[in-house]
Amino acid sequence: MNDKAITPTDGMVVLEDTILAPGVYTLPNGITIGADGVTLDGAGTQIVGRDHTGAGLRAANVKGVTIQGISIAGYHHGVRMDRCEGVTVERITVRDTTEIPGIDTFLNLWQRLAEAYGGGILLNEVTGGVIRDDDLQHQQNGVMLYNCTGLTVERNNASFNSGWGVYLARSNENIIQDNQLDFCNRTYRRKDGTIRVEADAAAITLVHGSSRNKLLRNSCLCGGDGIFIAGYCHPGDVNPCSDNLVEANDCRLSPNNAIESTFSRGNVFRRNDCSRSNYGFWLGYSWDNLVEDNHVEFNRWVGIAAEHAHNMTFRSNTIRRNGEGIRLWTRGGEILKYYPGFEVAFDCRIEDNLIESNEIGFNAYTGDDAPDRDGYSYHLAGNTFRDNRDGVRMRRVRQSTIAGNTFEGNVVSAICLQDRPDVTVGENRFAGNAADLIEE
Repeated sequence: MNDKAITPTDGMVVLEDTILAPGVYTLPNGITIGADGVTLDGAGTQIVGRDHTGAGLRAANVKGVTIQGISIAGYHHGVRMDRCEGVTVERITVRDTTEIPGIDTFLNLWQRLAEAYGGGILLNEVTGGVIRDDDLQHQQNGVMLYNCTGLTVERNNASFNSGWGVYLARSNENIIQDNQLDFCNRTYRRKDGTIRVEADAAAITLVHGSSRNKLLRNSCLCGGDGIFIAGYCHPGDVNPCSDNLVEANDCRLSPNNAIESTFSRGNVFRRNDCSRSNYGFWLGYSWDNLVEDNHVEFNRWVGIAAEHAHNMTFRSNTIRRNGEGIRLWTRGGEILKYYPGFEVAFDCRIEDNLIESNEIGFNAYTGDDAPDRDGYSYHLAGNTFRDNRDGVRMRRVRQSTIAGNTFEGNVVSAICLQDRPDVTVGENRFAGNAADLIEE
């Protein structure tokens, strides 16, 4: 043992660089870091709470603090920091933080800070720093960021949690990269008795206007959702999570949506794997988004679904063997009273995609609950529609164009237009389709 190592005591306040003596210590009131620039090294040390309250390690109003090596169990939060700058939390292990009851409890995405769920690390009003190489598995939540800016969260393992791997609320300009966030999901029993894996669990969740973040190269396998970006809180509170870059994440095997992003603008989704889920992308009520160069395969219902969305670009994606490849639609109905400005879906560009072996390659329609308004301005160019049952199907769509595409070997039709007031079919290449154009 290092002869300078300190035996931790309950409620101790650390004011200088400290090495903790190895061993297991029961500290109901944890340890507080109370000065700038302190490094707390707890390699070989485990601290344990008694009743899942408080935090194992705390800091507030300090700068340049480093926590490393320590193991923590049995608190509400393993680590909690408030109003700090330039923090480092690395190589720690947290287990057995507070977890809410299971099957009958739906998560509250918008949980206020004062009632924050338990989890491994909670940071509030922290600016700058890094959360790195931590083991935050087998509890409810891994890393929770409230009102944080300029943090890097990288190479952590927050898998097998029943809530969220990484959660951001009102947190901007952070980098979430190279984390292992697999199997963050939970079962939920609905009022009708059916049980599903859902309840808004996800590997990564963004709410309350969390914007300009980068989500890069994370493993989000088997999440309730892989990535969940929610810009709306019922009723009527639209607070977009916008201008985020979501790139090169593995979001396969969700029982719900590999990536869901709603009521948010300017997000870029690039080179993600959104396959083998219920839906690959669910992008309802979104606008000004770019969905580019993603792999979207073997999704049960739809590869890319966007209702009441506008000014969207879907470009250079590989979309294969889904129920439907891309679905853009106007639903209508009473629900729209909550969503002014989203009455119809319009102005979407579908460019240079490979859309192959789906039941319907591209499906755009207006539902029967919208009798007086049609979706409009869908422009399809440069796409390859191959071996779908129907390549393109449009119903009650206007002011749209289909030109410069290739249709090969589609089983029923290359293009099927139903009850459409204004769709222009320009020059396309047709080869080996059962029917090139059906108009009904």
